[in-house]
Amino acid sequence: MSTLHSRNYHLDVLTLSQRFSLSPRRLSLLESWGPIVILLIAAVLRLYNLGFPQSLNFDETYYVKDAFALINGGYERDWDSGADASFAAGNPSVLLANPSFVVHPPLGKWLIGLGLLVFGAGDPFGWRIVVALLGIATVWLTMKSAKLIFNSNIWALVAGFLMAIDGVGIVLSRTALLDQILGFFVILAFYFLLRDRKQVRIGSWNRPWLIAMGVALGCATAVKWSGLYFVVGFVLYVIFSETNLNYQVQKGIERKSGTALPKQFWVVPSLVQALRNGVLIGLPTFLTYLFSWTGWLLSKDAWSRNWADQEGNAFTGLLSWIPRSLQSLWHYHVEIYNFHISLSTSHPYEAKAFTWPFMLKPTAFFWEDGKAGCLFESEGSDCVSAITALGNPFIWWAALLAMSVLAASWFRTRDKTTTLLALGLFAGYFPWLLFPNRTMFEFYVIAFSPWIMLMLTAGLRAWFQNSAKPRQAAIWIAGYLVLVSLVTIFFYPLWSGMWISYDFWQLHMWLPSWV
Repeated sequence: MSTLHSRNYHLDVLTLSQRFSLSPRRLSLLESWGPIVILLIAAVLRLYNLGFPQSLNFDETYYVKDAFALINGGYERDWDSGADASFAAGNPSVLLANPSFVVHPPLGKWLIGLGLLVFGAGDPFGWRIVVALLGIATVWLTMKSAKLIFNSNIWALVAGFLMAIDGVGIVLSRTALLDQILGFFVILAFYFLLRDRKQVRIGSWNRPWLIAMGVALGCATAVKWSGLYFVVGFVLYVIFSETNLNYQVQKGIERKSGTALPKQFWVVPSLVQALRNGVLIGLPTFLTYLFSWTGWLLSKDAWSRNWADQEGNAFTGLLSWIPRSLQSLWHYHVEIYNFHISLSTSHPYEAKAFTWPFMLKPTAFFWEDGKAGCLFESEGSDCVSAITALGNPFIWWAALLAMSVLAASWFRTRDKTTTLLALGLFAGYFPWLLFPNRTMFEFYVIAFSPWIMLMLTAGLRAWFQNSAKPRQAAIWIAGYLVLVSLVTIFFYPLWSGMWISYDFWQLHMWLPSWV
């Protein structure tokens, strides 16, 4: 597909190795061992001291306990007062019998529950290990996606490295929340989309990668409803890109024949293909999402499970054939929807969506002080432990510059690769701009952060390709990667909760809004 093989965005491997002064042997070693090294870096940053803090951290208070309820009954239940302390102490017996109203689908909590099954409910490492592994896998998928887009192992390594060392990915991978799980499934869906683009068959039902994309999108939606944004974005991309392909085919025939063809020549096949793609993507997405509710459907006492069995609630007329269990599930979804659209509660760390890429209001997940003895301890300074979901500033601010340059270039060239790279931003970010009054947090960026890294990599690559002095550009790019690595080392104590002096913590508060 031209989308993936645009002449402006693909370097010959030999030319690239010459510009980086890499011998064929060194290039082969880099391509073979580079991904492994990057995954090791990602693993160390995400797994080191993963069991700290030993208490439920931020919204872990909801998802970890819900995960325990799911694996011990199939649906979420209420907890007694003081449940957090008791649960963290390894005593989850304060789980009550009555169901709990929860506003997120169950798949992410089922996955968190796998760690509880293996390591026990009282082990904080077990709470977080599945999310951490999916965070590492997200780094791998970012590299694989970059390889398909740029057709270059070196630029794939750059994208993976940036993803591996960024603070948002590190913190969200070390915390048992749903957002990193969502981020994993949407980049997985994107990878499947790229594989489909490699062998797209217009007019065919034989699209296994498209079906796989639908399954991944169904999983994303079964973690958080914001996965629906990606469903819409990816489906529209497939439909419009293939419609454009049909249009270009007609124009090519007209140029060769010198005869104008009726619009139906490309419109009708495009409509048929759109319907076909709707089935290939929509059906797996829906069935996967529905399957995630199996525990709820098989239960007897889950929240709203028996709604349709109550007098006067069941559907009538044309909808009466729908099983009452599904009618009750529909009612539950209406309740969830009403909650989300009315969510506007003040929170000290809420951040409007338009501020997210600037990293202006990071969310503080954890804070503790009073311990004696810590890193960089200074006289008169207390010791503190903090976990803040703050991205590497020099990655995110540089990405803003790269995206601005690529956007300006796109308006001149309509470059298809840039369009593809922007897909994750349009699906994962721009819908949030439509809800300015809703309570939201900056760490939601984890869902589209792989595309931030891909856009930054594309910007660095464009700079390298267009430079009159490629060797000098390569040195500057290498220097930039060293710089962001040093910044990651500097901020890592705030991403992992290391005990540090209060004075050292203050050195990290570059902006007043970070406090």
